[in-house]
Formats: sequence, structure tokens, C-alpha cells
Amino acid sequence: MFAADLSAPVWAVEVHDPVAPAAYSTWVPIVGGALLVLIGAWLWWVFWHTRERPFDSKEGRGDRFSGLRQRTLADIAQAEERYREGATDLRTLHLDLNHIMREFANGRLRMDTSSLTVGEIARIEGTDRLSSLLTEYEEPAFAVDSDAEALAATTNAKAVVEQW
Repeated sequence: MFAADLSAPVWAVEVHDPVAPAAYSTWVPIVGGALLVLIGAWLWWVFWHTRERPFDSKEGRGDRFSGLRQRTLADIAQAEERYREGATDLRTLHLDLNHIMREFANGRLRMDTSSLTVGEIARIEGTDRLSSLLTEYEEPAFAVDSDAEALAATTNAKAVVEQW
């Protein structure tokens, strides 16, 4: 056998033949594979259930904003009816339509748009028609005298609600 000289400090250890590493237990690759399958299934579920779906009458799936659209269209019709009856003036009609359209945007964008300016709303993707409509409502809502038309205002609001 080899006799070591212990009078000097030992800085290295003699290396013998390498030892084979210990094998994994059987359950380790099984659990790893199961975790990969679960992660894949979760990703599939998230992508499948959160994607945007167009209306498909064959499958019976509708627009998820159909209830919001119907309520908004009813509110627009009520505001127009109040204007036709003489209960409100042109300025109040445009203020009402502005409020109704911002409430519709709250439901569509899932964020509070009541305190956003029209420029801030315009920076949000997909709000081009809404922001141009709200810009049209600014002048009659705040001007002393306006040449805006009530029928055009309500027709444009209905068009934005139906197409967005």
C-alpha cells in the first residue's frame, strides 16, 4: 500500500477509479413525464378556452358581448326617445350618448374609460371608431350653439355598438 508523508500539509487527495453514479429511482422519470403532460394539458386548456371566437350559428356559440350590445342599444334608443319627446336638448343627448358609449367601452375593454380622454382611448387597440365618435360628441356637448344632428349621432352610436 502507499504510505503518505504526513509531515507536510495535504493539499490534494489521491483519486482512485471512478465510481458509477447512483441510478434514479423508477418514480422520478414517471413523475417528470406526468408533470410535462399536465403542463401541456394546462396550456392547451388556457389557449382553447381564452381565445376569441367568431359567431358560429352551427355550434350555437354567440358573441360574448351580445348582452352588453343589447343593453347599450336599448340605452341609445331611450336617450333618442327622450330627445324626441323634448325632455332633453341636443347638448344633453350628446352627453348621454357619450356616457352610454363609455359604459359600452368599459364592458368591451374591461377597464374604466370614464376618466380617460378621447386621445387616451384612441391609443387603445381597436378603438378607432369609438374615439372618432366620442370626438364628434365633444363639440355639441360643450358648445353654446351647435350644428350637430341628433339622428346622425344616434345612428353612428348604434353602428359602432353593432360592429365593435
